[in-house]
Amino acid sequence: MQEQRIQSDIASLLSQLNGEQIDTVTAYLHELSRENEEHKVSSDKYLTFWCNNQLFGIGIGQVIQIVHMMDITPLPDFPSYIKGILSIRGELTPIMDLRLRLGQQVSDYSERTCIILIRIDSRSFGLIVDAVNDVETISPQDICPPPQQSDRKANYLIGIAQRTQVILLLDVDYILSEKEIGEIIDVSNQTECP
Repeated sequence: MQEQRIQSDIASLLSQLNGEQIDTVTAYLHELSRENEEHKVSSDKYLTFWCNNQLFGIGIGQVIQIVHMMDITPLPDFPSYIKGILSIRGELTPIMDLRLRLGQQVSDYSERTCIILIRIDSRSFGLIVDAVNDVETISPQDICPPPQQSDRKANYLIGIAQRTQVILLLDVDYILSEKEIGEIIDVSNQTECP
């Protein structure tokens, strides 16, 4: 009922517009439609990468950049999976070894090891991964929900997709807890250069 009233009000307002105003509204609606379609296309794209012989994926919209492995400045008194910080484009970026964060074995870095820069809570973070694989288009109907586990928190796993390999899809917003993010940002802000 409320929706019908809103539609009626909009139709009434549109009928009062002159030709130029209608053209402006039409152009605006086309632009919104185009942006919505672009967002839909990018939301179906995932950057896939290897971590301990398992293929993972994260939404391409969460990726800022991919950089080669470089020397990381360690931070004292942090969990082992936080390897330290890097200065990237003038911003001190905390770097996390995803393999260690997921509770997997420590491994030596190779020439294929790289850092995927992502955005969490409007702050950039780096994920060390074994190798980048590809950008995959995965539609929502091709994603199975992760199995429910009552004894473990796996909020970062948002789905599973089947291609030639199984791809575990991650939501990077949940790889770290709010407390961990706050602590890392506090230390990063304390080490920012003036």
